[in-house]
Amino acid sequence: MEVADNSIVTHREIVMIKPMASVRAEQRITSKGRFWVGHSGLFWLMMGLELCLLLSVLVWLLSSIPLRTPLATTPDVTELAREIQGRMNGTILDPMIEIKPGITVHSSNIRGFRFQGHIYYYYVEGAVNYDPLSRGLLRLDQVEIVLRDESGVRPIVIYRVQ
Repeated sequence: MEVADNSIVTHREIVMIKPMASVRAEQRITSKGRFWVGHSGLFWLMMGLELCLLLSVLVWLLSSIPLRTPLATTPDVTELAREIQGRMNGTILDPMIEIKPGITVHSSNIRGFRFQGHIYYYYVEGAVNYDPLSRGLLRLDQVEIVLRDESGVRPIVIYRVQ
């Protein structure tokens, strides 16, 4: 290997030309990029992005579950159905209220009734009802339907306000 001068290097009959570069150009070529973070910095950057992704998935999952589990605090629904059947057939005292002249309904149909610490309402499907849901005072998304009892002549829907 022979060196003729700084710009030409020969090696076994092959001539290589070494380009001349200024000191400033060499500094630009060898300097790191502006956003270069190194190997450990790149690792922590990727870990941060992965953590953000996992946290966003967790927030999405938590926001998609209901605020409370339906029927979590509902008493035995058979006892509740017996309570309503008793009110409707007269075995449980439930005074009648006159809505309009000639139209009377059980007071529990209008005001609901308290059973094990909660107020329950009901309506009979296929009949004229005066409960808050049937009168339009409540929307369907404001109530929790507890039971749809089909054991009688007409189905009875029992619900409570959320």
